[in-house]
Amino acid sequence: MQPRLHHSFRLAVLALLLTCLAGGCSMITTVAYLVAPEKDAPAEFKGLRGKHVAVVCKPIVELEFSDASSARELATMVGSKLTQNVRKARVIEQHEVARWIDENAWVDYPTLGKALDADIVVGIDLEQFRMHEGSTLYRGRATANVRVYDVAEKRVLFEKRLDDFTFPGDSAVPATDQSETQFRALFLQVLSAKIARSFHAYDSRTTFAEENLTF
Repeated sequence: MQPRLHHSFRLAVLALLLTCLAGGCSMITTVAYLVAPEKDAPAEFKGLRGKHVAVVCKPIVELEFSDASSARELATMVGSKLTQNVRKARVIEQHEVARWIDENAWVDYPTLGKALDADIVVGIDLEQFRMHEGSTLYRGRATANVRVYDVAEKRVLFEKRLDDFTFPGDSAVPATDQSETQFRALFLQVLSAKIARSFHAYDSRTTFAEENLTF
């Protein structure tokens, strides 16, 4: 790295640190991966490459009536991360998935995938999604079962369960520090990244930084 570029890089990292501290959260570990980024953690399942993929998040009945929008936003975010990180994967727009679900009786993931001309369906069964710990604190909790379906053969190619995923990992966020809308958006971003990383290589330090933010 040239001296001038090295100096600019250090200034950029310092600026990011100052921004984090000014924002009321300590995220020094978040910057660590910028110094020497490398994708040291491989994908658990590599079968999405070059495929036409539908991402579907189906909440359990209790959540379907209380927080259905979070399930659709989660699917949208997971799909976006797959598009960005999985080579040649073509992810079907979430509005097409949502329209099919709204207009048809639910059967199963492969049936939906066939109707949308998908090769693969990433099905997310969302069993728990909540953001409050008491009346004055935010702490996200989610439980989900993620399965990858081969549409043509109607069989499961990959399965991973997330049991009681918690964010932040070891603390709660006072409701006075940020709005529910802000915390919900951040929680969905971290949860969607956690799910999507099953399908692409990533820097393990990024995961640690995201899931262990201290506010």
